[in-house]
Amino acid sequence: MNFKNLDSLSPKFERENIQLGLSRIKKCLTKLNDPCKNIPAIQIVGTNGKGSITAFLENILYEDKKNIGVTTSPHLLDICERIRVNKENIDKEEFEKLFKKIQNNLSTDKLTPFEQIICCALKFFDLKKVDLLILEAGLGGRLDATTAHHFRPIIAIGNIGLDHKEFLGDSIIKIAQEKVAVIKKNAFVISCNQDIQVEEVIKSRAKEVGAKIMWKESLSSNYELGLKGKFQRQNAAVAIGVIEALNNLGFSVKECSIKRGLKKAKWNGRLELIKFLNKKILLDCAHNYSAAKALSEERQSWENNQEGVHWILGVQKQKDIAAMIKVLIKKNDHLLLVPVPNQASWRLKDLSKIENFNNIKIFEFERFDLAFNYLLGLKEWPKCNPVITGSIFLIAEFIKFSKKHKF
Repeated sequence: MNFKNLDSLSPKFERENIQLGLSRIKKCLTKLNDPCKNIPAIQIVGTNGKGSITAFLENILYEDKKNIGVTTSPHLLDICERIRVNKENIDKEEFEKLFKKIQNNLSTDKLTPFEQIICCALKFFDLKKVDLLILEAGLGGRLDATTAHHFRPIIAIGNIGLDHKEFLGDSIIKIAQEKVAVIKKNAFVISCNQDIQVEEVIKSRAKEVGAKIMWKESLSSNYELGLKGKFQRQNAAVAIGVIEALNNLGFSVKECSIKRGLKKAKWNGRLELIKFLNKKILLDCAHNYSAAKALSEERQSWENNQEGVHWILGVQKQKDIAAMIKVLIKKNDHLLLVPVPNQASWRLKDLSKIENFNNIKIFEFERFDLAFNYLLGLKEWPKCNPVITGSIFLIAEFIKFSKKHKF
Protein backbone atom coordinates (compact mmCIF):
# COMPACT_ATOMS: atom_id res chain seq x y z
CA MET A 1 0.00 0.00 0.00
CA ASN A 2 1.60 3.26 -1.10
CA PHE A 3 0.50 6.74 -0.01
CA LYS A 4 2.20 9.66 -1.73
CA ASN A 5 1.00 12.49 0.53
CA LEU A 6 -1.51 13.44 3.19
CA ASP A 7 -4.21 13.92 0.56
CA SER A 8 -4.12 10.18 0.03
CA LEU A 9 -5.50 9.76 3.56
CA SER A 10 -8.95 10.84 2.40
CA PRO A 11 -11.99 9.28 4.13
CA LYS A 12 -12.82 7.28 1.00
CA PHE A 13 -9.29 5.92 0.67
CA GLU A 14 -9.12 5.17 4.39
CA ARG A 15 -12.38 3.25 4.32
CA GLU A 16 -11.42 1.27 1.21
CA ASN A 17 -8.22 0.15 2.95
CA ILE A 18 -9.55 -1.01 6.33
CA GLN A 19 -7.76 -4.16 7.45
CA LEU A 20 -8.30 -4.90 11.12
CA GLY A 21 -5.37 -6.53 12.89
CA LEU A 22 -2.56 -5.77 15.34
CA SER A 23 0.41 -7.66 13.91
CA ARG A 24 1.44 -4.97 11.40
CA ILE A 25 1.24 -1.99 13.73
CA LYS A 26 2.85 -3.79 16.70
CA LYS A 27 5.80 -4.73 14.50
CA CYS A 28 6.09 -1.15 13.25
CA LEU A 29 5.86 0.41 16.71
CA THR A 30 8.74 -1.83 17.75
CA LYS A 31 10.73 -0.50 14.80
CA LEU A 32 9.89 3.04 15.97
CA ASN A 33 11.36 2.22 19.43
CA ASP A 34 7.96 1.78 21.09
CA PRO A 35 6.85 5.45 21.30
CA CYS A 36 4.87 6.28 24.46
CA LYS A 37 5.52 2.77 25.79
CA ASN A 38 5.40 3.91 29.43
CA ILE A 39 2.73 6.59 29.07
CA PRO A 40 -0.71 5.56 30.40
CA ALA A 41 -3.65 5.81 28.01
CA ILE A 42 -7.38 6.21 28.34
CA GLN A 43 -8.78 4.12 25.49
CA ILE A 44 -12.29 5.05 24.37
CA VAL A 45 -14.40 2.46 22.54
CA GLY A 46 -18.05 2.16 21.56
CA THR A 47 -20.39 2.79 18.65
CA ASN A 48 -21.60 6.31 19.48
CA GLY A 49 -20.34 8.96 21.86
CA LYS A 50 -16.60 8.28 21.62
CA GLY A 51 -15.85 11.72 20.22
CA SER A 52 -18.00 13.48 22.80
CA ILE A 53 -16.43 11.57 25.71
CA THR A 54 -13.03 12.51 24.29
CA ALA A 55 -14.03 16.18 23.98
CA PHE A 56 -15.21 16.31 27.60
CA LEU A 57 -12.06 14.59 28.87
CA GLU A 58 -9.71 16.68 26.77
CA ASN A 59 -11.23 19.91 28.05
CA ILE A 60 -11.26 18.81 31.68
CA LEU A 61 -7.62 17.73 31.59
CA TYR A 62 -6.60 20.87 29.71
CA GLU A 63 -8.30 23.01 32.35
CA ASP A 64 -6.37 21.06 34.98
CA LYS A 65 -3.12 21.81 33.10
CA LYS A 66 -2.35 18.15 32.43
CA ASN A 67 0.04 17.47 29.55
CA ILE A 68 -2.07 15.31 27.23
CA GLY A 69 -1.89 13.77 23.78
CA VAL A 70 -5.21 13.02 22.04
CA THR A 71 -5.97 11.11 18.86
CA THR A 72 -9.47 10.93 17.39
CA SER A 73 -11.11 9.69 14.20
CA PRO A 74 -12.38 10.47 11.69
CA HIS A 75 -11.57 14.13 11.14
CA LEU A 76 -14.18 16.69 10.18
CA LEU A 77 -12.30 19.27 8.11
CA ASP A 78 -8.56 18.72 8.48
CA ILE A 79 -6.59 15.54 9.13
CA CYS A 80 -4.44 17.44 11.64
CA GLU A 81 -7.49 17.46 13.96
CA ARG A 82 -6.72 13.81 14.64
CA ILE A 83 -3.47 14.43 16.53
CA ARG A 84 -3.55 17.03 19.29
CA VAL A 85 -1.37 17.99 22.25
CA ASN A 86 -2.99 20.19 24.88
CA LYS A 87 -5.84 21.04 22.47
CA GLU A 88 -3.46 22.17 19.70
CA ASN A 89 -3.60 20.30 16.40
CA ILE A 90 -0.33 18.97 15.07
CA ASP A 91 1.22 21.41 12.61
CA LYS A 92 0.60 20.37 9.00
CA GLU A 93 4.30 20.46 8.11
CA GLU A 94 5.20 18.43 11.19
CA PHE A 95 2.52 15.86 10.35
CA GLU A 96 3.79 15.67 6.77
CA LYS A 97 7.35 15.18 8.00
CA LEU A 98 6.36 12.40 10.42
CA PHE A 99 4.09 10.80 7.84
CA LYS A 100 6.83 10.69 5.20
CA LYS A 101 9.39 9.37 7.66
CA ILE A 102 7.11 6.54 8.77
CA GLN A 103 6.13 5.86 5.18
CA ASN A 104 9.74 5.60 4.05
CA ASN A 105 10.97 3.56 7.01
CA LEU A 106 8.00 1.19 7.11
CA SER A 107 7.19 0.94 3.41
CA THR A 108 7.39 -2.86 3.37
CA ASP A 109 5.02 -3.32 6.30
CA LYS A 110 1.83 -2.41 4.38
CA LEU A 111 0.23 -0.33 7.12
CA THR A 112 -3.34 0.83 6.57
CA PRO A 113 -4.05 4.59 6.54
CA PHE A 114 -5.47 4.45 10.08
CA GLU A 115 -2.44 2.52 11.34
CA GLN A 116 -0.12 5.11 9.80
CA ILE A 117 -1.99 7.90 11.56
CA ILE A 118 -1.78 6.10 14.92
CA CYS A 119 1.97 5.57 14.41
CA CYS A 120 2.33 9.29 13.65
CA ALA A 121 0.28 10.18 16.72
CA LEU A 122 2.25 8.03 19.17
CA LYS A 123 5.57 9.21 17.74
CA PHE A 124 4.46 12.85 18.00
CA PHE A 125 3.21 12.41 21.57
CA ASP A 126 6.54 10.80 22.44
CA LEU A 127 8.44 13.75 21.00
CA LYS A 128 6.24 16.17 22.97
CA LYS A 129 6.78 14.17 26.18
CA VAL A 130 3.12 14.09 27.19
CA ASP A 131 2.11 12.54 30.51
CA LEU A 132 -1.20 10.99 29.47
CA LEU A 133 -2.86 9.73 26.29
CA ILE A 134 -6.47 9.70 25.13
CA LEU A 135 -6.87 7.15 22.33
CA GLU A 136 -10.23 7.10 20.58
CA ALA A 137 -10.61 3.76 18.85
CA GLY A 138 -11.65 3.61 15.22
CA LEU A 139 -14.50 1.29 14.30
CA GLY A 140 -13.27 -1.70 16.32
CA GLY A 141 -11.67 -2.66 19.58
CA ARG A 142 -9.90 -6.00 19.81
CA LEU A 143 -8.09 -5.48 16.49
CA ASP A 144 -8.13 -1.67 16.46
CA ALA A 145 -4.78 0.06 15.94
CA THR A 146 -5.15 2.01 19.22
CA THR A 147 -5.14 -1.33 21.06
CA ALA A 148 -1.53 -1.82 19.97
CA HIS A 149 -0.61 0.59 22.77
CA HIS A 150 -0.10 -1.83 25.64
CA PHE A 151 -0.42 0.53 28.63
CA ARG A 152 -4.19 1.20 28.81
CA PRO A 153 -5.23 1.22 32.48
CA ILE A 154 -8.55 2.99 31.80
CA ILE A 155 -11.18 1.90 29.28
CA ALA A 156 -14.14 4.20 28.62
CA ILE A 157 -17.11 2.69 26.80
CA GLY A 158 -19.66 4.79 24.93
CA ASN A 159 -22.99 3.45 23.72
CA ILE A 160 -22.60 0.18 21.81
CA GLY A 161 -25.05 -0.54 19.01
CA LEU A 162 -25.36 -2.11 15.57
CA ASP A 163 -22.87 -0.57 13.17
CA HIS A 164 -19.95 -1.72 11.00
CA LYS A 165 -21.49 -5.19 10.87
CA GLU A 166 -19.37 -6.01 7.83
CA PHE A 167 -16.27 -5.82 10.05
CA LEU A 168 -17.41 -6.58 13.60
CA GLY A 169 -20.20 -9.15 13.36
CA ASP A 170 -23.89 -9.35 12.54
CA SER A 171 -25.32 -9.08 16.06
CA ILE A 172 -25.04 -6.64 18.93
CA ILE A 173 -23.44 -9.36 21.07
CA LYS A 174 -20.69 -10.04 18.52
CA ILE A 175 -20.05 -6.31 18.08
CA ALA A 176 -19.90 -5.79 21.85
CA GLN A 177 -17.49 -8.72 22.24
CA GLU A 178 -15.16 -7.21 19.63
CA LYS A 179 -15.20 -3.82 21.33
CA VAL A 180 -14.85 -4.87 24.97
CA ALA A 181 -12.05 -7.33 24.21
CA VAL A 182 -9.78 -4.32 24.81
CA ILE A 183 -10.40 -4.69 28.58
CA LYS A 184 -7.29 -6.00 30.34
CA LYS A 185 -6.44 -7.27 33.80
CA ASN A 186 -6.82 -4.67 36.58
CA ALA A 187 -8.17 -2.04 34.17
CA PHE A 188 -10.73 0.54 35.30
CA VAL A 189 -13.76 0.19 33.01
CA ILE A 190 -16.26 3.06 32.84
CA SER A 191 -19.50 2.64 30.92
CA CYS A 192 -22.80 4.40 30.45
CA ASN A 193 -26.04 2.42 30.69
CA GLN A 194 -26.12 -0.11 27.87
CA ASP A 195 -28.49 -2.53 26.20
CA ILE A 196 -28.91 -5.47 28.61
CA GLN A 197 -27.09 -7.83 26.23
CA VAL A 198 -24.16 -5.42 25.99
CA GLU A 199 -24.03 -5.03 29.78
CA GLU A 200 -23.74 -8.80 30.14
CA VAL A 201 -20.87 -8.88 27.63
CA ILE A 202 -19.03 -6.12 29.51
CA LYS A 203 -19.56 -7.85 32.87
CA SER A 204 -18.40 -11.18 31.46
CA ARG A 205 -15.21 -9.73 30.01
CA ALA A 206 -14.39 -7.78 33.17
CA LYS A 207 -14.88 -10.88 35.32
CA GLU A 208 -12.80 -12.99 32.94
CA VAL A 209 -9.74 -10.72 33.09
CA GLY A 210 -10.16 -9.23 36.55
CA ALA A 211 -11.13 -5.65 35.70
CA LYS A 212 -13.17 -3.18 37.75
CA ILE A 213 -16.41 -1.76 36.26
CA MET A 214 -17.94 1.61 37.07
CA TRP A 215 -21.48 2.11 35.68
CA LYS A 216 -22.47 5.74 35.22
CA GLU A 217 -25.95 7.26 35.20
CA SER A 218 -26.70 10.41 33.17
CA LEU A 219 -25.18 13.51 34.71
CA SER A 220 -27.40 15.75 36.82
CA SER A 221 -28.21 19.35 35.90
CA ASN A 222 -25.64 20.51 38.47
CA TYR A 223 -23.13 20.46 35.62
CA GLU A 224 -23.40 22.76 32.59
CA LEU A 225 -22.32 21.13 29.33
CA GLY A 226 -20.82 22.78 26.27
CA LEU A 227 -22.30 20.07 24.03
CA LYS A 228 -26.02 20.10 23.26
CA GLY A 229 -28.35 17.14 23.62
CA LYS A 230 -29.75 15.11 26.50
CA PHE A 231 -27.67 12.10 25.44
CA GLN A 232 -24.51 14.12 26.13
CA ARG A 233 -25.24 13.81 29.85
CA GLN A 234 -24.43 10.11 29.58
CA ASN A 235 -21.19 10.83 27.73
CA ALA A 236 -20.26 13.49 30.29
CA ALA A 237 -20.95 11.01 33.11
CA VAL A 238 -18.54 8.52 31.52
CA ALA A 239 -15.94 11.29 31.28
CA ILE A 240 -16.34 12.05 35.00
CA GLY A 241 -15.98 8.33 35.74
CA VAL A 242 -12.68 8.38 33.85
CA ILE A 243 -11.52 11.35 35.94
CA GLU A 244 -12.41 9.42 39.12
CA ALA A 245 -10.32 6.51 37.84
CA LEU A 246 -7.45 8.88 37.02
CA ASN A 247 -7.60 10.27 40.55
CA ASN A 248 -7.28 6.70 41.84
CA LEU A 249 -4.10 6.48 39.78
CA GLY A 250 -2.73 9.65 41.37
CA PHE A 251 -3.54 12.33 38.77
CA SER A 252 -5.48 14.52 41.23
CA VAL A 253 -7.86 16.35 38.89
CA LYS A 254 -9.71 19.17 40.66
CA GLU A 255 -13.51 19.50 40.76
CA CYS A 256 -13.35 23.06 39.41
CA SER A 257 -11.46 21.75 36.37
CA ILE A 258 -14.20 19.19 35.79
CA LYS A 259 -16.93 21.84 35.81
CA ARG A 260 -15.01 24.25 33.57
CA GLY A 261 -13.99 21.49 31.17
CA LEU A 262 -17.52 20.16 30.74
CA LYS A 263 -18.83 23.67 30.17
CA LYS A 264 -16.19 24.57 27.57
CA ALA A 265 -16.34 21.33 25.59
CA LYS A 266 -16.95 21.80 21.87
CA TRP A 267 -17.40 19.21 19.10
CA ASN A 268 -18.31 20.64 15.72
CA GLY A 269 -21.08 19.03 13.69
CA ARG A 270 -22.90 17.59 16.70
CA LEU A 271 -26.31 19.28 17.12
CA GLU A 272 -24.63 22.42 15.83
CA LEU A 273 -26.93 25.22 14.68
CA ILE A 274 -25.24 27.34 12.02
CA LYS A 275 -26.30 30.33 9.96
CA PHE A 276 -25.73 30.14 6.22
CA LEU A 277 -27.03 32.74 3.76
CA ASN A 278 -28.88 34.20 6.73
CA LYS A 279 -30.77 30.92 7.25
CA LYS A 280 -30.47 28.58 10.23
CA ILE A 281 -29.77 24.89 9.67
CA LEU A 282 -28.96 22.19 12.23
CA LEU A 283 -25.98 19.90 11.60
CA ASP A 284 -25.59 16.50 13.21
CA CYS A 285 -23.26 13.61 12.39
CA ALA A 286 -25.78 10.85 13.23
CA HIS A 287 -24.65 7.98 10.98
CA ASN A 288 -26.39 4.90 12.36
CA TYR A 289 -29.63 3.80 14.02
CA SER A 290 -28.55 4.55 17.61
CA ALA A 291 -27.42 8.06 16.75
CA ALA A 292 -30.53 8.68 14.65
CA LYS A 293 -32.71 7.54 17.56
CA ALA A 294 -30.96 9.99 19.90
CA LEU A 295 -31.42 12.76 17.32
CA SER A 296 -35.11 11.89 16.98
CA GLU A 297 -35.55 12.15 20.74
CA GLU A 298 -33.92 15.60 20.69
CA ARG A 299 -36.47 16.66 18.10
CA GLN A 300 -39.20 16.71 20.78
CA SER A 301 -37.71 19.92 22.21
CA TRP A 302 -37.44 21.72 18.84
CA GLU A 303 -39.74 24.65 18.26
CA ASN A 304 -42.46 23.98 15.65
CA ASN A 305 -41.29 20.40 15.09
CA GLN A 306 -44.90 19.18 14.89
CA GLU A 307 -45.32 21.16 11.67
CA GLY A 308 -42.68 18.97 10.06
CA VAL A 309 -38.91 18.78 9.70
CA HIS A 310 -37.02 18.97 6.41
CA TRP A 311 -34.20 16.42 6.60
CA ILE A 312 -31.28 16.64 4.18
CA LEU A 313 -30.13 13.06 4.58
CA GLY A 314 -27.07 11.38 3.08
CA VAL A 315 -26.23 7.82 4.17
CA GLN A 316 -23.37 5.53 3.15
CA LYS A 317 -24.48 2.37 1.36
CA GLN A 318 -23.27 -0.02 4.09
CA LYS A 319 -25.48 1.66 6.73
CA ASP A 320 -29.01 0.60 7.69
CA ILE A 321 -30.86 3.55 6.18
CA ALA A 322 -34.26 1.88 6.63
CA ALA A 323 -33.85 1.83 10.42
CA MET A 324 -32.61 5.44 10.41
CA ILE A 325 -35.52 6.72 8.32
CA LYS A 326 -38.11 4.88 10.42
CA VAL A 327 -36.88 6.53 13.59
CA LEU A 328 -36.26 9.99 12.10
CA ILE A 329 -39.18 10.68 9.77
CA LYS A 330 -42.50 11.69 11.37
CA LYS A 331 -45.81 13.04 10.11
CA ASN A 332 -45.45 16.21 8.00
CA ASP A 333 -41.70 15.65 7.52
CA HIS A 334 -39.88 15.93 4.19
CA LEU A 335 -36.89 13.76 3.29
CA LEU A 336 -34.38 15.36 0.93
CA LEU A 337 -32.15 12.45 -0.06
CA VAL A 338 -28.60 13.29 -1.19
CA PRO A 339 -25.43 11.27 -1.77
CA VAL A 340 -22.56 11.44 0.71
CA PRO A 341 -19.76 13.15 -1.25
CA ASN A 342 -17.15 10.68 -2.55
CA GLN A 343 -18.85 7.72 -0.87
CA ALA A 344 -21.09 4.92 -2.14
CA SER A 345 -24.50 6.10 -0.93
CA TRP A 346 -28.16 5.18 -0.74
CA ARG A 347 -30.24 6.55 -3.63
CA LEU A 348 -33.98 6.76 -4.25
CA LYS A 349 -33.99 3.75 -6.58
CA ASP A 350 -32.53 1.67 -3.73
CA LEU A 351 -35.13 2.94 -1.25
CA SER A 352 -37.93 2.02 -3.63
CA LYS A 353 -37.11 -1.63 -2.98
CA ILE A 354 -37.80 -1.20 0.75
CA GLU A 355 -41.37 -1.57 1.98
CA ASN A 356 -43.36 0.94 4.07
CA PHE A 357 -41.78 4.08 2.61
CA ASN A 358 -44.66 4.90 0.26
CA ASN A 359 -46.18 7.51 2.57
CA ILE A 360 -42.96 9.47 3.10
CA LYS A 361 -42.40 12.65 1.10
CA ILE A 362 -39.01 11.90 -0.49
CA PHE A 363 -37.17 14.18 -2.91
CA GLU A 364 -33.82 13.20 -4.40
CA PHE A 365 -30.98 15.56 -5.30
CA GLU A 366 -27.67 14.88 -7.00
CA ARG A 367 -25.80 17.12 -4.54
CA PHE A 368 -26.46 18.47 -1.06
CA ASP A 369 -26.19 22.08 -2.23
CA LEU A 370 -29.11 21.47 -4.62
CA ALA A 371 -31.18 20.26 -1.67
CA PHE A 372 -30.29 23.44 0.20
CA ASN A 373 -31.26 25.50 -2.86
CA TYR A 374 -34.61 23.69 -2.89
CA LEU A 375 -35.21 24.90 0.67
CA LEU A 376 -34.26 28.43 -0.33
CA GLY A 377 -36.83 28.23 -3.13
CA LEU A 378 -39.74 27.47 -0.80
CA LYS A 379 -42.28 30.25 -0.21
CA GLU A 380 -40.87 30.63 3.28
CA TRP A 381 -38.03 29.04 5.21
CA PRO A 382 -39.34 26.10 7.30
CA LYS A 383 -40.50 27.14 10.79
CA CYS A 384 -38.59 24.22 12.32
CA ASN A 385 -34.91 24.47 11.46
CA PRO A 386 -33.99 22.01 8.66
CA VAL A 387 -31.49 19.29 9.60
CA ILE A 388 -28.59 17.93 7.58
CA THR A 389 -27.44 14.54 8.84
CA GLY A 390 -26.52 10.94 8.03
CA SER A 391 -22.73 11.07 7.79
CA ILE A 392 -19.80 13.02 9.20
CA PHE A 393 -18.46 13.24 5.64
CA LEU A 394 -21.65 14.95 4.48
CA ILE A 395 -21.48 17.40 7.39
CA ALA A 396 -17.81 18.12 6.65
CA GLU A 397 -18.51 18.91 3.00
CA PHE A 398 -21.45 21.13 3.91
CA ILE A 399 -19.33 23.11 6.40
CA LYS A 400 -16.60 23.57 3.76
CA PHE A 401 -19.23 24.62 1.22
CA SER A 402 -20.85 27.11 3.61
CA LYS A 403 -17.49 28.71 4.45
CA LYS A 404 -16.54 28.97 0.80
CA HIS A 405 -19.82 30.58 -0.25
CA LYS A 406 -20.37 32.98 2.64
CA PHE A 407 -20.93 36.54 1.55
